[in-house]
Amino acid sequence: MTAKSAGEAGENPLVPNAKLRLMYSKMLEARMLEEAVAKRVAAKGKKKRTAAIRGQEAVRVSTTIELTKDDLVSDAAPTAGMGLLLGGDPALLLRELTRAKAEWNKVLLEAGVSQMLPGTSDEEERLRLAVGAALALKTQGRRGIVVAYARKGEMAPSAWRRVLAPAQKLDLPIVFVVLARGPQKKGTELTEVCKSARAVGVPAIPVDSCDAVALYRVTQESLGRTRSGDGPVLIESVSWRIKGNRDGVDDPLDHLKESLLARKICTDTWFERLAKTTRGLLLRPSAASKKA
Repeated sequence: MTAKSAGEAGENPLVPNAKLRLMYSKMLEARMLEEAVAKRVAAKGKKKRTAAIRGQEAVRVSTTIELTKDDLVSDAAPTAGMGLLLGGDPALLLRELTRAKAEWNKVLLEAGVSQMLPGTSDEEERLRLAVGAALALKTQGRRGIVVAYARKGEMAPSAWRRVLAPAQKLDLPIVFVVLARGPQKKGTELTEVCKSARAVGVPAIPVDSCDAVALYRVTQESLGRTRSGDGPVLIESVSWRIKGNRDGVDDPLDHLKESLLARKICTDTWFERLAKTTRGLLLRPSAASKKA
């Protein structure tokens, strides 16, 4: 479903229009799937909320859209959205994650996701395991990299330095992605993890968590550096409070949609058709989910 043909006049060659449309589509798929999961969980009367990536769609899509089958991911919590972005079957994810006792690792494998590293409740321990996985990839001479997500505020600066220092010393193929803590007034959010990274020699870049285009470009540069053997990179997403926004924070889907409309890359009709098609594809049982 393309609004224009490839190689469009006036497009940015670093982020082609087709890539922008694909990014929005992936962000919408993740949002819709998690909304469907939450709705089913609520319908079953469950009190426990399922983890979600809502509000992080720009960060998640921009940092996964160019990953290969040889790459690995370490995440702070299991979510349907990330399962989908890593190639998981949406219908199977929707069904399994709304069951009373869903075993996340088993669900991922059944859904066709093999890139997710095992998790642990201790954030520093989990990131150390991710660093170990990156060391294994390098030692084995494989081309894969590790993308490790972490929530801001979960670890002290000293813990970050303990994780980052060996990754830098060994030039490991790992990209750390720090998720924004929450909306703060523009100009007041501290990029404390960037400071910890730079203190041990790891390149660190703060990026607006709602700006999918900026995130994609930074990610491409970071992946290029890491894949070429130049060691780890850290990307710290920041979330700024938008004046006049009822929810107090900009929405990444709205942010990208407004940009695509303003640049005449897509039309309102394209967005309407995409939403309808995506909803149908996500909720339609697939062959894999029928067999499970």
